[in-house]
Amino acid sequence: MSLQQAISYKDPAGFVVKLNDGYYRYIAHSYASEFDQLNNSGLYNLLIEERLMVSHREIELNREFPDFYKKIFPQQIGLISYPYEWSFLQWQQMLLCYIRINEIALDHGMILKDASPYNFTFHHGNCVLIDTLSFSFYKDGDPWVAYRQFCEESLSPFLLMYYKDPLWSKLYRGSITGLSLPFVSAHLPFKTNFDLFCLMHIHLHSRFKNRNKGSDDKHNGFTAEKLKVLFSSIKKNINQKKEPMLKNSIWEDYYEKDIESESYITDKTEVITKWLTAAKPEITIDLGANTGKFSSIASSLSKVVYAVESDIYCVNDIYQANRKTENNNVTTIVADLVDPSPGLGWSNDEKSPLLQRLKGDMVMALALIHHLCLSRNLPISFIARLFSNMTSRFAIVEFVPKEDPKSKILLQHKGDIFEHYTENDFILSFEQHFKLKASHSFENSLRKLYLWEKI
Repeated sequence: MSLQQAISYKDPAGFVVKLNDGYYRYIAHSYASEFDQLNNSGLYNLLIEERLMVSHREIELNREFPDFYKKIFPQQIGLISYPYEWSFLQWQQMLLCYIRINEIALDHGMILKDASPYNFTFHHGNCVLIDTLSFSFYKDGDPWVAYRQFCEESLSPFLLMYYKDPLWSKLYRGSITGLSLPFVSAHLPFKTNFDLFCLMHIHLHSRFKNRNKGSDDKHNGFTAEKLKVLFSSIKKNINQKKEPMLKNSIWEDYYEKDIESESYITDKTEVITKWLTAAKPEITIDLGANTGKFSSIASSLSKVVYAVESDIYCVNDIYQANRKTENNNVTTIVADLVDPSPGLGWSNDEKSPLLQRLKGDMVMALALIHHLCLSRNLPISFIARLFSNMTSRFAIVEFVPKEDPKSKILLQHKGDIFEHYTENDFILSFEQHFKLKASHSFENSLRKLYLWEKI
């Protein structure tokens, strides 16, 4: 009987399986020496201490699967986000995490054998390595075998995000193996040919033999000290790129310029706080999180918050703001609810769809539903069903009627073609999946908050 699943099948050293109580990793006998070196050399403890890697504990092997060296139960992460769901700063942190792990590993005779960004995710604000079997032995004179993969799959998207537009990260949805160096070289600005970092790692590198005809990686060995110098140089250049050169956010200053009134925000904050306090959610999903104002409120009243926002610049700001907070429990996700991340890879199961991963017991959709219905033409019934599939208990939804000034702006070039977008239709649609627990009207505003409990 085979244990392997589509979520993990490429590495002969072992694989991950999803069982009823979580994810487990089975380790092959062929990887025994490397796994023991990781655990016994002090490398594992250092990486855990610096919060660069998920922890694990060993589990007794199943009798029916004796042909494995070890079975481990990694630290379970509620939601694993993928590279095309990261902001610019998250990509930067992933690269820095990758380099730092390699620097530490070299001191213990090891190195990361590949450079896929899918080996990393974000947990409590930290970028962490989730692939325990990524390490291989390293001795002086060995090449950096993951160099080309690092440039294609990790560095290239980041440079395109920096020099061109953060939205280039969406290309990862088209290919989970990154971008070819000739493609990246052709699309970076011409001026990058005069930047030594880009010239070395992208432009000149793109002219070498492609990986199908033999990689340049295997011809250039390094001593550990020279490799550390190279890592230090890469780290310095990545750190210098503080924010993308293009900035074109729609929502970044929403609460400073576009709110109805200060009293509206104060009242809204008080009601949301009251309802969250009473609900005591484990996991709050803030859809259309905007600048993260209400994600921040939810973070003090929930164990975990998933802040979902389509504006990649807003997600960048939320991530940066929450990194500075102690006990950060906010996970940021770049996503468009109308076009969420699909299943990718083998059989579309290798990388799970976002809506399959995005589960909680409280959904918040504040000043969002009119955008989905009036801008994106979604029926209210579709939205009610989506929220019902996403939450196991509650949903807080703000209804913004067509008469609201912001709704009028959305309709000015369409006309009123949405006869079923009314408060009554909203209530009837949500009553198919929820029962109404409370509602709140704002003074001097047509907007209304609803607290729903799932049936």
